[in-house]
Amino acid sequence: MKNRKKLMLIAGFYLISFIVTFMLANHILNYDRIHPSKYQGDTSLIKLYVKSSGIRFNEMIGYAEEMDAAYLRTSLTPVSDSKNVTIQLEEPASGARQIYYALMDESNAKEIESGECPDIERVEGERQTQINFSSELQQGKEYCLNLTVLDDSGETYYYYTRVVYGTNFQMYDKIQFIMDFHNATFQKSATASIAEHLAYSSDASSNDFRTVSIYTDSDTVTWGDLDPEVVSDVDITILNLNSETAEIQLFYEIQARDDLGNDYNYSVTEFYDVASTGSTVSLIGYSRKMDEKLDDQSFYFNNSNLRLGIVDKDKTDVQVYGKEEPEEEENTSETGQPKQEEEYNTYISFVADGGLWVYNTRDNILTKAFGFERKSQVSHRDQSYLNHGIKVLRTEENGDLYFAVYGYMYNGDGEGRFGIEVNKYNRADGTYSEILFIPYDKNFALLEQSIEKMAFVDEENRMYLYLEGNIYCFDLMMKKFELVLEGADSQDCAISDDGQSIVRSIRDTGGKIQCLEWKNLNTGETKEILNGSRQLHMIGFLGDNLVYGILKEGQDVMESVQIVDDDQNLLREYRVPDGGYITEAYITDDLLTIYSRTKDHQDRPEDYILYNESEIQEAEIFDVYQELRMRETWISTDTYGNDMPVVLFARGVETYSDTQMAFKAEGNIYDGFYVNINGKLEPCPDFAQAYKKAFDNDGKIVDSQGRIIVRPASRVSEKSLNGPGIGAVETDETAQQREVLQWLLTFEKKEGEPSLDGGGMLQNLQANFPDYHVVDLTGIGLDDALSMISEGSPLIVKNSEGTWCVAEGYSDNHIEIADSKDGTVVKYERDSAVNGIASSGNIIYSYYK
Repeated sequence: MKNRKKLMLIAGFYLISFIVTFMLANHILNYDRIHPSKYQGDTSLIKLYVKSSGIRFNEMIGYAEEMDAAYLRTSLTPVSDSKNVTIQLEEPASGARQIYYALMDESNAKEIESGECPDIERVEGERQTQINFSSELQQGKEYCLNLTVLDDSGETYYYYTRVVYGTNFQMYDKIQFIMDFHNATFQKSATASIAEHLAYSSDASSNDFRTVSIYTDSDTVTWGDLDPEVVSDVDITILNLNSETAEIQLFYEIQARDDLGNDYNYSVTEFYDVASTGSTVSLIGYSRKMDEKLDDQSFYFNNSNLRLGIVDKDKTDVQVYGKEEPEEEENTSETGQPKQEEEYNTYISFVADGGLWVYNTRDNILTKAFGFERKSQVSHRDQSYLNHGIKVLRTEENGDLYFAVYGYMYNGDGEGRFGIEVNKYNRADGTYSEILFIPYDKNFALLEQSIEKMAFVDEENRMYLYLEGNIYCFDLMMKKFELVLEGADSQDCAISDDGQSIVRSIRDTGGKIQCLEWKNLNTGETKEILNGSRQLHMIGFLGDNLVYGILKEGQDVMESVQIVDDDQNLLREYRVPDGGYITEAYITDDLLTIYSRTKDHQDRPEDYILYNESEIQEAEIFDVYQELRMRETWISTDTYGNDMPVVLFARGVETYSDTQMAFKAEGNIYDGFYVNINGKLEPCPDFAQAYKKAFDNDGKIVDSQGRIIVRPASRVSEKSLNGPGIGAVETDETAQQREVLQWLLTFEKKEGEPSLDGGGMLQNLQANFPDYHVVDLTGIGLDDALSMISEGSPLIVKNSEGTWCVAEGYSDNHIEIADSKDGTVVKYERDSAVNGIASSGNIIYSYYK
């Protein structure tokens, strides 16, 4: 009986084991059927190009939903006297049945004309059609061109470019110059001729292929000893164009071999600023970025350091997470029973080459958690690959994480969508799946700026997102959203660097600040910062610490600046010695700049406070020099002894329901000035401040629609606006203003006489040119302000005698000034003119159209 019972127990155990094993095996074998893979293959949408003078340029990508063309400046297409535009097609999967067009004004608000393109024909082996504009177009004026394509399967997609009408753009000469320069960079024998076009500076980054500029040495510009080969078409995109200057982008792929005989592929983007004077084209700005196409041979260890390759280290978004094992672990619980074993592990995630990677430090496994391209994909990328980014939103102890893919969906089932795709990576299954898609209809730069400012998922699966000046909360499961805070871009609101806290100035009915309210959106905790009866002035976040000023009693100046953490611990206090006071303080990246005066109201030198991250980063990004590839990006992992990680590729899993929600941002886009530095936008309400920042960082000032206003550090070597003469009125300031305004009206070919309302020159400029944007450059030296003239805008200045004048031209040796006192136009020695304007306080005004 006992033996029989024992046999039954053994049989039962094996039966249960068999059933569990069968179910597990069945789950594994049928996992692909139960969880079908998300298609992530080659790009399949039709692409459109412009064909002119035998050159194909301005690739246009297809959008699944209509975009707000007012904010799209992906390309600019010149239109000549014939008013024809030839559209060429590339049809990877399905063909185009019909193309419709709509020509809109610059702000995409008013339709100029619309129609249906002629039937698509094959010309010299290429499918193409034409647009023949019939409307009267203004010389040099930009228009939005919106194209709608109906394909063979009945699907509709939307394409966008801008057009500019004119006859003297010299487009072919400018492109030819750029292509000659581009081709010469691949010839070591051309190093000397390349150097003639560069503005080499010893302060510039050299021996680094990741970022090359006009200031880089010619050996690095000509690829050092890398000896690469171009293995794709060179895509040409005209970004900006007028009769004198052009901004043009090249995108292509190269291949190079290392010392061990391994071939590596790289995506390369080149930006050119060129200017033409007569038949001569010159280089005034140049930059090149290079990104390695990462695969399983790209990664290897040197001790505890893992090679990432030639990737942008500023966009790696490194996250260290997981569950670390305690130093001393008790092996029994409070009841005396053995503790259940817990899995301790550390994970390191990073973004590189347009994908998300997760390294399992315990198992030495590196997984590509997301990427638009599969391991076996060998096709060359096109430039639409540049228009997406990745942001980690939340990490889990078990290695899972939430992340956002934002921008243009490059391929796969959602190809052509634009917005924010929220995904979850499942480490155990090696899969990722889409949870929510939030559409957006503006441009990538604005979206990227918003994501970097605030985007995270809390423990309740709610995603907080800053967008167009507002903060939204999205319920990932219910696919609902609510507006959390309106006007988050105002001076009364600041967002912490980690994007999880907001501080608001709470004002009384009289407009005085009662307190500062600090709210942690992740935890929901709210605190108030008070300072008795003293007024506070919020400055912003320095890292994750708040900076604010305490005002002097009854005054609008500050007696001190304080820096506190989220527990209101005072980390630093700044006071002006000897009874002085603080007039202004602002934060740029990790630097706090403080302006102050003595008690006698004399300006003191600026003071600076640099933010130093107090927490030690467990995984550090750093550079390693390698002879052929020069500087590469590496990451320290604190994992010793590995030679190469095992590289896996996560599989995208199809979702069973529609993840796209109905959403449209209702905020007000900041319409002031942006400083664009290497593609990153930073709002700056003060034009002179924006000008100085752009000048110091080789950037440019753009508006909210991405239109370039001025490139302070890049200008033509000499320029003359060839303006009209100016009348002589001697010392009467009102008469001087009238003559300067008359000069400007004549120069801009405007009818009528100037009107003066008794205000200052700035007010009179604004009143007489209401359709132009008048800007104040006061404080900027004349020598630096000449870039406005390079863009075609004169400078209104006061000379050493206090006379209102117009600066209208310059060269290396002189500056041309129209003087309203004696009615002359004189080429002054450059240093003399600069010093003369400085002696009157560097009062400088200008405008842009």
